[in-house]
Order: sequence, then structure tokens, then C-alpha cells
Amino acid sequence: MRSHRRSGGARRWSLLVAALALASSCAPRRGPSAPTPAGATRQFTFAWPFREGDGVAPRGGTTQGSPVELDLAPSAAWRRLQEPGLTAVERDRQAILAMAGTYRASFDFLEVVGFRPGFVPDRPYQSWGTEYVYVRRNEPRFVSLQHLLVMFVRTADGAMQGPFVTKHWRQDWRYEDSELLTYRGHNTWAKERLPPEEVQGAWTQAVFQVDDSPRYEAYGRWEHLGNVSTWRSSTTWRPLPRREFSVRSDYHVLIGTNQLTITP
Repeated sequence: MRSHRRSGGARRWSLLVAALALASSCAPRRGPSAPTPAGATRQFTFAWPFREGDGVAPRGGTTQGSPVELDLAPSAAWRRLQEPGLTAVERDRQAILAMAGTYRASFDFLEVVGFRPGFVPDRPYQSWGTEYVYVRRNEPRFVSLQHLLVMFVRTADGAMQGPFVTKHWRQDWRYEDSELLTYRGHNTWAKERLPPEEVQGAWTQAVFQVDDSPRYEAYGRWEHLGNVSTWRSSTTWRPLPRREFSVRSDYHVLIGTNQLTITP
């Protein structure tokens, strides 16, 4: 299971992705992971003990950043989302726009199920970052959000370096969009048309990679209950992220669903 959590006090949202790794029939079997470097800090990870000792120690980011101060007051964007008298589509739009802001981000990737004899899961992957989300376009039926990583890193001598700015992923939202660009595996995408009644009242979320190439697209509907707004997606195929395809060849597809929740 993979989960993304981004929290910023006044602007907090979460993206949960249930990811299923499909084994590639033509890929060679992966060998065991390299051992954790001596002296590496052990971090608690919710997982079953498939291995002993450092064989289950997480891999991923090892740097430390500057302290983060969270803004605990409700944001102006969230307050606009709570205004009475909004139409259904406008309340949805305000929920999407409320994702803009600055975030302390964490990332966890955990394998739990295998579908071949002798399967041994890889070590969990964990990382962190500080991320800015900007509104690129804001139209009545279309909203585009660009993510940027803005990192400050503490060096071995205690000095702080940065900011290091890196373009990250992008998400485009369209209202009642009946044409999806879906991933079919092995770096292949195809257009899929949905009947208008299936996407009535729904928003598509198209996710793009750092080079603006497509990643996946799904559709779902926003639900607004009290002071919480949630969007749940359809199930989609996704290509492997670089952190996986650069070191592994035993699978080539992730199958996942997204859940985004906007809270105060």
C-alpha cells in the first residue's frame, strides 16, 4: 500500500493510493535488496515481518531539513469552501482550489501481497519533502494545480543549504469530462470514452509527471459532509515511478485508487 500525506495546518489534504504491483511475465525475477548501511537509523513501519533484522528497514530519503512551523488557523480557501449558497459544482471547485498552499509532505510505499511462488517483498520506501502547490489555471469547469518541491537540507556540519526548487507533478481537474487518457501498460496510453450519464456531476483528475508526460487519469465525485470534503476516484492503472523502474524490473503496472480529503 502506498500513501501520500500532505499536511499544512490550515490547508490539509491526504491522498491515499492502494497500489497493487503486477508481475511482468517477461521480466527477470528480482534478487534480494541490498542490506541497510551500517549505522542507519531504524524507523517504525507498519508491516508484517517477512524478513529478519535490517532486511525490513525502510529505504528512501536520508537527508534532514529545516524545522517546519505549521499554520493551524483555517485558510481563506477553506473558509470559502464553507460559504452557504454555493452551487454543487462551485463547492467542488472550491475544494480543489483549497489544495493550493505549502505542505510538509511524507511518502510511504509498502508491499503486502505477491502473486508468484517465493515472493519476498522489497523493503518499504519512505521519504519526505516540503512542497508548494500553485494554481496554474482557474476556470469554471477546469482547474490546474502545479506542485513544486522546495527543499532546505541540513549538511553534515549542521549548515542549512537551499532552497532547492524542483518541478514536481501536476494535476488537472475537469468537470463532467467523458474522455480519459488511460494507461495500458508498457508505456502505452489510450483514450477511453465514458457515457455522459456516468460522469454526470463527476470531476476527472489527470496526473502528469515532472516532464509533463501523462501518468494516469481517473474520475470521481466530491462529497461535502459538515466541514470535510472528500473525493474518491475510479480504479486506474499507472506506470511505475522513477524510484521503482530505475531499480526494478519484476513488475510494470500499479493499480490504484485515490482519496483526497480537505479538512480545516
